[in-house]
Amino acid sequence: MQKKNGTQKILEEIKGLREEVRALRKKVREVRKEHSRPNFATEHPHIIRVENVQGGDPIVRGKSVTVQTIVALYRQNQSPQQIVDDYDGVLTLAEVYDALSYYYDHPGEIEQYSAENRAALEKA
Repeated sequence: MQKKNGTQKILEEIKGLREEVRALRKKVREVRKEHSRPNFATEHPHIIRVENVQGGDPIVRGKSVTVQTIVALYRQNQSPQQIVDDYDGVLTLAEVYDALSYYYDHPGEIEQYSAENRAALEKA
């Protein structure tokens, strides 16, 4: 009888721990949802927009490097490989080419961001 009571106690403790784990998981999901920033996929696999990151400009997924930055470096006659090398492994060649591809699909949008940045620099 003693053994059964000990086993029952252990099972009850395990049940209680499971309930606590479920409650903690729920709380973690709620906190993540409150603090997450919505991101918006584009038709380019490596390019997204994230609310309040780089002003919502298109960036390389998982990085804060804007398409505009990559285009500016490319316009300064840096090759895609040089851009990858300059970012010391942060960017991959595929990401750089995808950013350039995004630019060629949306040149007006990126030109507008560039103009806005130039205007802001002139004011400063």
